[in-house]
Amino acid sequence: MGAVESARDRLCRMIASGELHPGQVLPSEAELCERLGVSRSSLREAQRILGVAGALTSRPGTRSFVSEMHAEQILSGLDIVVPLLPLERYLELFPMREVLEGHAAAMASARMSEFEVEELGVVSQELCDTSDPDRVQTLDREFHLLIFKGSRDTMIAALLASLRRRGQDYRILELGEGRGPEMKRISDHAHREIVVAIGDRDPEAARSLMMEHVRCTKRWLEGFWPEPTVL
Repeated sequence: MGAVESARDRLCRMIASGELHPGQVLPSEAELCERLGVSRSSLREAQRILGVAGALTSRPGTRSFVSEMHAEQILSGLDIVVPLLPLERYLELFPMREVLEGHAAAMASARMSEFEVEELGVVSQELCDTSDPDRVQTLDREFHLLIFKGSRDTMIAALLASLRRRGQDYRILELGEGRGPEMKRISDHAHREIVVAIGDRDPEAARSLMMEHVRCTKRWLEGFWPEPTVL
């Protein structure tokens, strides 16, 4: 094991054991280097790696400290990796997406307020009514994020938001030869059905509809294999 890996492993053990707890400032570089038996450069690289992973946080002019381990922080590494995935690797995530998005829809049906359900319906209708590609992208993202938020499960919401981000690069609803508009019609219909199920407080219907919606997207991506458009 190299010096960087050793320093990272020891820091992880200190956090996992509770020796360093969320929000606690790390000991000085000199103390850590002595305790871990590594150079300053190796220690800094280990801290940088843990920072990317969301385990450590730093501010200019201050020592690093253990993050509060909120969902957004510990999943921050995914926000870097997922947008880089080629389509074949991204498709491997769909079974997990299917289960988690189904769960989020089921939870949203029980936990969303009436105002939130109404807002979801408004977004769904606006999405049906527009054919502007950029507006479609924005509203589709908003629709699903509202459901994730409505599930009241911050960990799953953060994970799904990260996983869905790469999917928008493929802009599947913009395919030519009439395919895009037809797929949008199918997608809009699915959104409306999901809104109804959530509004009826029917978790199993919401789960089933959302899982089929995700499976449908996967079939389209596998069938057309579009190139990503990174803006």
